[in-house]
Amino acid sequence: MPKRPCLRCGRLTTNPSRCDYHQSEYMAQRQRQRDAVRGSASQRGYDSKYRRIRAQVLKAHRATNGEWCEGWGVPAHASADLTVDHITPLAAGGTNRRENLRVLCRSCNSRRGSKPDGFTVL
Repeated sequence: MPKRPCLRCGRLTTNPSRCDYHQSEYMAQRQRQRDAVRGSASQRGYDSKYRRIRAQVLKAHRATNGEWCEGWGVPAHASADLTVDHITPLAAGGTNRRENLRVLCRSCNSRRGSKPDGFTVL
């Protein structure tokens, strides 16, 4: 890959636009801007209590079902990348109670997004 000048300091780099130093500085600035708009994970309801409950839900799921996703919009399938999903999203008034949490693979969780459970994926 040809070297290009950093947009900030002009040093030659193989990165697309900035040297390693200025790229990390740029990414940190972007993260601060996103946090200011979105709020931190804790401010959005994903605090230490939620993380403990999430770990317990995943542990219980793995103990009974192994590395298995129940599927959302697709049949149940094996997956090593399991996540915890809020049945009713926090933004829609859901809670971090166990009854509102279920285990899906990252792909199914992303596919679902904030759609309600009755939504049909074609």
